Amino acid sequence: MDVYLIQHGQALSAEQDPQRPLSEEGRAATASVADYLAALGTRLITPSIRQVRHSGKLRAQQTAEIYARALCPDVVPEAVEGMNPKDDPRTLYEELTARRERDEALLLVGHLPHLARLAGLLLTQDAERTPVHFANAGVLKISFGPEGWAVQWYVTPACVR
Repeated sequence: MDVYLIQHGQALSAEQDPQRPLSEEGRAATASVADYLAALGTRLITPSIRQVRHSGKLRAQQTAEIYARALCPDVVPEAVEGMNPKDDPRTLYEELTARRERDEALLLVGHLPHLARLAGLLLTQDAERTPVHFANAGVLKISFGPEGWAVQWYVTPACVR
């Protein structure tokens, strides 16, 4: 199983817009990473992404839509419970662990600290350890293999400028 963890793109502040949509810079950075990954195609994204989930917050939804359009246009992103910033990542961790042997890929768009805690669980079995420092709109690929969960690659907007 492959899991793509993405912190939403840079958003407007709550003072600018209480809904906190992506800023123009956030949209551009998200699109640049999505286009970069799409251009590399099956060299980096294999197996095909079959499901795109996000927290339901506007900034995560917009980020998920940009990535889905570029990487898996037939997949409709869906809002799910349990992916908000302060949600416990253990429920999602248990689901991923139960599905780890499957030949499938899942793209998850969320927030900190939830994503950092989920990565900690997958990579170290400890939600309080933060082995990855997430960047807005960056994509972290974690795969399950013979040695367990491991980072395959991490692409951030700074990598594709």
